[in-house]
Amino acid sequence: MSTTSILKVETRKPGRSTTQMRKDGYIPGTIYGKGFAGAQFMVPKQGLSKFLHTSGKVFEVEFEGKKHLVTLADVQRGHLGTDFVHCSFHKVSAKEKVVISLPIHFVGEAIGTKAGGLVNFNMHEVEVEGLPKDMPEFLEFDITGLELDGHWALEHFSLPTGLAWSIDPTASVVSCHLPKVVVEPEVEETEMVVETHADAAEEKEEAAS
Repeated sequence: MSTTSILKVETRKPGRSTTQMRKDGYIPGTIYGKGFAGAQFMVPKQGLSKFLHTSGKVFEVEFEGKKHLVTLADVQRGHLGTDFVHCSFHKVSAKEKVVISLPIHFVGEAIGTKAGGLVNFNMHEVEVEGLPKDMPEFLEFDITGLELDGHWALEHFSLPTGLAWSIDPTASVVSCHLPKVVVEPEVEETEMVVETHADAAEEKEEAAS
Protein backbone atom coordinates (compact mmCIF):
# COMPACT_ATOMS: atom_id res chain seq x y z
CA MET A 1 0.00 0.00 0.00
CA SER A 2 1.27 3.44 -0.84
CA THR A 3 0.45 6.46 1.29
CA THR A 4 1.84 8.95 -1.24
CA SER A 5 -1.65 10.13 -2.24
CA ILE A 6 -1.98 13.60 -0.76
CA LEU A 7 -5.13 15.69 -0.54
CA LYS A 8 -4.48 19.38 0.00
CA VAL A 9 -7.15 21.17 2.01
CA GLU A 10 -7.57 24.78 3.08
CA THR A 11 -8.27 26.42 6.42
CA ARG A 12 -11.85 27.55 6.88
CA LYS A 13 -12.15 31.30 6.81
CA PRO A 14 -13.78 32.84 9.93
CA GLY A 15 -17.36 33.96 9.42
CA ARG A 16 -17.81 31.98 6.22
CA SER A 17 -20.90 29.79 6.44
CA THR A 18 -20.97 26.23 5.14
CA THR A 19 -23.76 27.26 2.76
CA GLN A 20 -21.55 29.93 1.24
CA MET A 21 -18.66 27.46 0.97
CA ARG A 22 -20.78 25.07 -1.05
CA LYS A 23 -21.98 27.88 -3.32
CA ASP A 24 -18.32 28.74 -3.94
CA GLY A 25 -17.53 25.13 -4.88
CA TYR A 26 -16.02 23.99 -1.58
CA ILE A 27 -16.94 21.16 0.79
CA PRO A 28 -16.52 21.66 4.56
CA GLY A 29 -14.78 18.90 6.48
CA THR A 30 -13.22 17.86 9.77
CA ILE A 31 -10.20 15.84 10.91
CA TYR A 32 -10.32 14.04 14.24
CA GLY A 33 -8.44 11.27 15.97
CA LYS A 34 -6.78 9.93 19.09
CA GLY A 35 -4.55 12.54 20.71
CA PHE A 36 -5.50 15.13 18.08
CA ALA A 37 -7.39 18.29 18.94
CA GLY A 38 -9.28 18.19 15.67
CA ALA A 39 -9.40 20.62 12.78
CA GLN A 40 -11.93 22.09 10.38
CA PHE A 41 -11.09 22.63 6.74
CA MET A 42 -12.58 23.14 3.30
CA VAL A 43 -11.67 21.43 0.05
CA PRO A 44 -12.67 22.05 -3.60
CA LYS A 45 -15.60 19.79 -4.47
CA GLN A 46 -14.20 18.65 -7.81
CA GLY A 47 -10.81 17.88 -6.31
CA LEU A 48 -12.34 15.84 -3.49
CA SER A 49 -14.51 13.76 -5.81
CA LYS A 50 -11.60 12.91 -8.12
CA PHE A 51 -9.26 12.17 -5.22
CA LEU A 52 -11.63 9.77 -3.45
CA HIS A 53 -12.11 7.81 -6.68
CA THR A 54 -8.39 7.36 -7.25
CA SER A 55 -6.80 7.18 -3.80
CA GLY A 56 -6.50 4.18 -1.53
CA LYS A 57 -8.26 3.63 1.78
CA VAL A 58 -5.41 5.31 3.67
CA PHE A 59 -3.97 8.60 2.44
CA GLU A 60 -2.46 11.88 3.59
CA VAL A 61 -4.14 15.23 4.10
CA GLU A 62 -1.97 18.34 3.91
CA PHE A 63 -3.39 20.99 6.22
CA GLU A 64 -1.68 24.23 7.30
CA GLY A 65 1.71 22.97 6.18
CA LYS A 66 1.47 19.62 7.97
CA LYS A 67 0.64 16.18 6.61
CA HIS A 68 -1.73 13.88 8.46
CA LEU A 69 -2.20 10.18 7.76
CA VAL A 70 -5.95 9.57 7.65
CA THR A 71 -8.75 7.26 6.60
CA LEU A 72 -12.08 8.38 5.21
CA ALA A 73 -14.54 8.30 8.11
CA ASP A 74 -17.65 9.66 6.44
CA VAL A 75 -18.94 11.50 3.38
CA GLN A 76 -22.35 13.12 3.54
CA ARG A 77 -24.28 13.73 0.35
CA GLY A 78 -27.26 15.89 -0.55
CA HIS A 79 -30.84 14.61 -0.66
CA LEU A 80 -30.38 13.45 -4.27
CA GLY A 81 -27.31 11.43 -3.27
CA THR A 82 -25.01 13.09 -5.80
CA ASP A 83 -23.34 16.21 -4.40
CA PHE A 84 -20.99 16.10 -1.40
CA VAL A 85 -22.05 18.32 1.50
CA HIS A 86 -19.51 17.32 4.19
CA CYS A 87 -16.61 14.94 4.77
CA SER A 88 -14.80 13.62 7.85
CA PHE A 89 -11.30 12.13 8.08
CA HIS A 90 -9.98 9.98 10.92
CA LYS A 91 -6.35 10.64 11.80
CA VAL A 92 -4.41 7.40 12.34
CA SER A 93 -0.90 6.44 13.38
CA ALA A 94 1.43 4.65 10.99
CA LYS A 95 2.50 2.47 13.93
CA GLU A 96 -0.97 1.44 15.12
CA LYS A 97 -3.29 -1.10 13.53
CA VAL A 98 -6.57 0.10 12.05
CA VAL A 99 -9.76 -1.66 10.98
CA ILE A 100 -10.85 -0.79 7.46
CA SER A 101 -13.60 -2.11 5.19
CA LEU A 102 -12.06 -3.13 1.87
CA PRO A 103 -13.98 -3.85 -1.35
CA ILE A 104 -13.79 -7.39 -2.75
CA HIS A 105 -13.00 -7.97 -6.42
CA PHE A 106 -14.00 -11.45 -7.58
CA VAL A 107 -12.00 -12.90 -10.46
CA GLY A 108 -12.27 -16.11 -12.47
CA GLU A 109 -15.26 -18.19 -13.55
CA ALA A 110 -16.50 -20.77 -11.05
CA ILE A 111 -16.19 -24.30 -12.44
CA GLY A 112 -19.67 -25.02 -11.08
CA THR A 113 -21.22 -22.73 -13.69
CA LYS A 114 -20.28 -25.26 -16.38
CA ALA A 115 -22.70 -27.67 -14.71
CA GLY A 116 -25.49 -25.10 -14.77
CA GLY A 117 -24.81 -23.51 -11.40
CA LEU A 118 -25.33 -19.88 -10.50
CA VAL A 119 -22.83 -17.99 -8.35
CA ASN A 120 -24.21 -16.16 -5.32
CA PHE A 121 -22.09 -13.41 -3.75
CA ASN A 122 -22.86 -12.97 -0.07
CA MET A 123 -20.57 -10.00 0.55
CA HIS A 124 -18.86 -7.34 -1.53
CA GLU A 125 -16.64 -5.79 1.13
CA VAL A 126 -15.09 -6.99 4.36
CA GLU A 127 -13.37 -5.47 7.39
CA VAL A 128 -9.71 -6.30 7.92
CA GLU A 129 -7.17 -5.22 10.52
CA GLY A 130 -3.58 -4.18 9.98
CA LEU A 131 -1.09 -1.35 9.82
CA PRO A 132 -1.94 1.50 7.42
CA LYS A 133 1.10 0.69 5.25
CA ASP A 134 -0.23 -2.83 4.63
CA MET A 135 -3.71 -1.79 3.50
CA PRO A 136 -4.40 -2.41 -0.22
CA GLU A 137 -7.06 -0.61 -2.22
CA PHE A 138 -9.09 -3.83 -2.53
CA LEU A 139 -8.95 -7.61 -1.98
CA GLU A 140 -8.93 -10.01 -4.93
CA PHE A 141 -10.73 -13.35 -4.51
CA ASP A 142 -10.26 -16.02 -7.19
CA ILE A 143 -13.37 -18.24 -7.44
CA THR A 144 -12.23 -20.41 -10.38
CA GLY A 145 -12.21 -23.61 -8.30
CA LEU A 146 -15.69 -23.17 -6.82
CA GLU A 147 -17.68 -26.31 -7.69
CA LEU A 148 -21.41 -26.90 -7.94
CA ASP A 149 -23.06 -26.96 -4.48
CA GLY A 150 -19.88 -25.52 -3.02
CA HIS A 151 -19.59 -22.55 -0.72
CA TRP A 152 -16.49 -20.72 0.45
CA ALA A 153 -16.00 -18.75 3.64
CA LEU A 154 -13.50 -15.97 4.30
CA GLU A 155 -11.00 -18.46 5.68
CA HIS A 156 -10.77 -20.06 2.23
CA PHE A 157 -9.03 -16.95 0.90
CA SER A 158 -5.57 -15.66 1.78
CA LEU A 159 -4.98 -12.13 3.01
CA PRO A 160 -1.94 -10.03 2.11
CA THR A 161 0.90 -10.20 4.61
CA GLY A 162 0.25 -8.20 7.76
CA LEU A 163 -3.56 -8.29 7.57
CA ALA A 164 -6.12 -10.27 9.57
CA TRP A 165 -9.87 -10.72 9.35
CA SER A 166 -11.76 -8.38 11.63
CA ILE A 167 -14.94 -10.47 11.46
CA ASP A 168 -15.73 -14.18 11.80
CA PRO A 169 -13.54 -15.99 9.22
CA THR A 170 -16.22 -18.68 8.82
CA ALA A 171 -18.63 -16.12 7.35
CA SER A 172 -19.85 -17.25 3.93
CA VAL A 173 -18.55 -15.23 0.99
CA VAL A 174 -19.65 -17.01 -2.17
CA SER A 175 -21.53 -20.15 -3.22
CA CYS A 176 -22.62 -21.96 -6.38
CA HIS A 177 -25.94 -23.80 -6.74
CA LEU A 178 -28.39 -24.84 -9.40
CA PRO A 179 -31.18 -22.30 -9.88
CA LYS A 180 -34.30 -23.11 -7.91
CA VAL A 181 -37.17 -24.42 -10.00
CA VAL A 182 -40.58 -23.38 -8.79
CA VAL A 183 -43.11 -26.16 -9.39
CA GLU A 184 -46.69 -25.01 -9.40
CA PRO A 185 -49.15 -27.45 -7.79
CA GLU A 186 -51.40 -29.30 -10.21
CA VAL A 187 -55.04 -28.35 -10.11
CA GLU A 188 -57.38 -31.35 -10.36
CA GLU A 189 -60.07 -30.94 -12.94
CA THR A 190 -63.54 -31.72 -11.60
CA GLU A 191 -66.49 -32.50 -13.79
CA MET A 192 -69.29 -30.10 -13.15
CA VAL A 193 -72.87 -31.25 -13.71
CA VAL A 194 -75.20 -28.45 -14.61
CA GLU A 195 -78.84 -29.21 -14.07
CA THR A 196 -81.23 -27.33 -16.32
CA HIS A 197 -84.84 -26.45 -15.58
CA ALA A 198 -85.94 -29.01 -18.16
CA ASP A 199 -83.97 -31.77 -16.42
CA ALA A 200 -85.50 -30.85 -13.08
CA ALA A 201 -89.04 -30.92 -14.50
CA GLU A 202 -88.43 -34.31 -16.12
CA GLU A 203 -87.20 -35.76 -12.82
CA LYS A 204 -90.36 -34.54 -11.05
CA GLU A 205 -92.61 -36.18 -13.67
CA GLU A 206 -90.76 -39.48 -13.31
CA ALA A 207 -91.12 -39.34 -9.55
CA ALA A 208 -94.87 -38.64 -9.77
CA SER A 209 -95.59 -41.53 -12.17
